[in-house]
Amino acid sequence: MPARESLESRTRRAVLQAAAGALGVAAIGSTAVAHKESTNGGTGDQFDGERRDAAANTEVVGYHSAGGVGSASLAGRPEDPHYGGFSELRIHDDLAFASVFSSRDETPDRGLAIFDVSDFTRAESRSELESVDINCLSFFRNENDAAAVMDVKVSDDGQYAFLSKQPLTALFGEVDGSSGTDDHDGGADAAALEVVDVSDPGNPEFVTQTTLSVWTLGPHNAWYHQIGGREYVFTAHGEDGVTGGINVFAFDRELGTLEHVNWWNYDSELAEPEVGTEGGSTYVHDVVVQDDPRYGIPILYDANWDAGTRLLDVSDPTDIEELGVFEMERAHHTVPVPTLLGGKRVFVAGHETPASHADQGHVRTDGESGHYYLVDADPLDAVIEGEADPTYLGISSTLLEDGVEPASREAFEMYDPEAKPATELDHWILLESTDQTFDETPGFEHEAADDDWEYEGFDDFNLSAHNLDIDTDGTVVAGHYHAGTRFLRITDDFDLEETGYSRVGPDVPEDATLGELTTGTPFHWSAVIRNGVTVSSGINGGPQTIAHDEIEVGTDTPVDLEIEREADASLFTAGQTSQVRVHVDADEPVRVRDRIPVDWEVVAGDVTVEELEGYRTVVTFDHEVEEGTLRYYVEVPDDATGQYAVGPLEYARPDVDAPYGGGVSVNNRLWRKENGEVDEATVLGLDL
Repeated sequence: MPARESLESRTRRAVLQAAAGALGVAAIGSTAVAHKESTNGGTGDQFDGERRDAAANTEVVGYHSAGGVGSASLAGRPEDPHYGGFSELRIHDDLAFASVFSSRDETPDRGLAIFDVSDFTRAESRSELESVDINCLSFFRNENDAAAVMDVKVSDDGQYAFLSKQPLTALFGEVDGSSGTDDHDGGADAAALEVVDVSDPGNPEFVTQTTLSVWTLGPHNAWYHQIGGREYVFTAHGEDGVTGGINVFAFDRELGTLEHVNWWNYDSELAEPEVGTEGGSTYVHDVVVQDDPRYGIPILYDANWDAGTRLLDVSDPTDIEELGVFEMERAHHTVPVPTLLGGKRVFVAGHETPASHADQGHVRTDGESGHYYLVDADPLDAVIEGEADPTYLGISSTLLEDGVEPASREAFEMYDPEAKPATELDHWILLESTDQTFDETPGFEHEAADDDWEYEGFDDFNLSAHNLDIDTDGTVVAGHYHAGTRFLRITDDFDLEETGYSRVGPDVPEDATLGELTTGTPFHWSAVIRNGVTVSSGINGGPQTIAHDEIEVGTDTPVDLEIEREADASLFTAGQTSQVRVHVDADEPVRVRDRIPVDWEVVAGDVTVEELEGYRTVVTFDHEVEEGTLRYYVEVPDDATGQYAVGPLEYARPDVDAPYGGGVSVNNRLWRKENGEVDEATVLGLDL
C-alpha cells in the first residue's frame, strides 16, 4: 500500500474553509439526564455570570472561541463566540478535536470543531509561545440539534474521529430547531456512535453511525484502541445496571463499518440472557484502554460509578475478563499513568460530584468537590500471570471514614476486602466540605474577599472535578469546572501535590453560554497535556492553551515519517517462510517494531522478539533508521489455516525507555502505532 502523507503536511496544506454550512432535523425531546445523579432544577447561584482571572504558576498562551473558521485573531475572539457549549477535547499531533454539546441558531448545527494547534505541539521552547495562535480549520455538522456530541476520540493515525452522541440538549433548553446550509453531513440519529473521516481536517466527512435498541440515552463516552491487529471502539453506555455497560465495536476502515461484537457489565456478559438490576448507581460512565506498561496487553479502566473502578483484560474484546476493582463511589474518569513510575503501575481515579443539596443517596454530600485518588495497581501482576483470582485493590479513604459505609456492597461481592490491603497511595481534593472556607482554597481569593460569598455547597456540578490527563513524568492536568484547570504532580513518594492552577475565563457574552447548566466562565470540562502545553476545553468558552512555569516546553514534539510494510505475499501456505520489509522515511532517526500472530515464528533478521503472554509477538528491529528498509523473516506454522492480522507497525525515538504504555491521547515519548499498516494475511493448510 502507498505510504501516507505526513500529518504535518496534510494539516499545513489544509484549506481553511468558511464554516457557513449547517444541518437541521426535527428536534427529539428527552427527559433523560446526562448522569443519573444530576439534577434538573435550577442552575445554582454561586458562580453564574461570574468571570474569574485567578492563576498560580501558569499563563494562558492561546485561546479560540470557535466563533468561526480561521485564526483566533480573525474568528476566535471572545466577542465572536460559539453559541452553545463544548464538552470533550482530544489532541493528535498538530490537531485538537473538540466535541460540541450544543450549537444554537447563531452558530448552528455543529458537532465537532477541529483546530490546528501545531504552534504549541511543535514549539521547541516556552519563548516560542509568545507569538503563536490557535487556528480553527473546520466544523463537522450535527444533523440533529437534540443530540449532544458528548465525547470524541481519535484513531492512532489521526485519520478517524469517533463521536458519542446523546439526546441531551433539550434537557438544557438548547434545542431551537435551527438549520443552515448543508456543508459536512452528520448522522441523523440522536443516540449513536458516529465515525468521521478527518484525514483532511479542513473537510471532515461522515463515514457511518451505529445505534442499538437499548440506546435510549446513547453512549456517554467512548475509547478507540487497536487490539490484535484490529481496531475497536469501546463505548460507555446506559444510566442503570440493566442497560448500563460497555459495548464493543469492531471498526473496519476499508468497509466503513462498525460491527457490534460484545457487551459487558460488572455482573453480566454478552452471552448471558440475564443482566444486573441494581439500578442507576452502577452504570459505566467512562472507559480508557492502555497497553499495559509492564506486560503490553490491553487493559481497560472502567469508571463504573458506585460499582467503583473496574480493571478489565480486553486482549480478546469478545471475551472480556475482570482483573480487579478499586472500591469507590461516583467513579467518573479513571486514567492510568502512561508508563511505570518508579517501577510501579499506578492510576488516578476521579469523582464527579452531584449537587450537594440534593439527596442522591451518596455517603458524602456535605459540599465536597470531588476527590482524585492515586491507586497502586501492581497487585494485578499475579492475576495477569494466572497466579491469582481477580484482586481487590482496596477501598477509597473517603469510604473508610468513621460512620461511612460503602454505597453499594453488591458491586463488590466477588471480592473479600478484609483479606486485601488498601492500595490508595494518596488523594487530593479542592474543597473538603462546607466547613472549608474560600480563604483556605487556592484560586478563590475574589470570593474570600467578598463578605457576601460563603461556600455553602454547589448546584449541578459547579465545583466538581471532571476529566483528566497524565503525562509520562507524572504530571496530572484536570478540568475542574469552575475551579478551572488544576495541575498536580505525582511525587517520588507517590503523593498527589498541587503545583498550580488556571482559573482564567474569556469574557464571552452571557447569551452565548450554556446557560441551563451554568453561565459562568471558566468552566473546564477536560484538560490534555502535550509537549509541555496543556489544552483545556471550556464548556462556555472554547479551547485555551496553558503553559506551566515548571513544565518544560519542547520535549514532546511529533515525529514526521512515512512508514509501510511490504511482504512477499498476502497468501501463504502453512510452513511457508516470508520476507517482511519495512520502509521508513523520517525526519529523524527512529526505532521500529512490528506485531505478528503469536504462533508465527521469526527465523531471521536483526530483531528482538518478545511474546506478550500468548497475546501477540512483538518484533523490534535492533537498529534505528531515518531513511531506509528494514527486514525480518517469518515462518507460518505447519498447522496454520485462516486469516491473520499483521501489525500495526510502531515507531519511537531512540531514547524511549518504556516498551509499552500509553495515555488518554497520543504522546511522542512512548511507542506510537501507525494503524494504516495493519495487513491481513491468508494462510492455507498443507492438507487443503
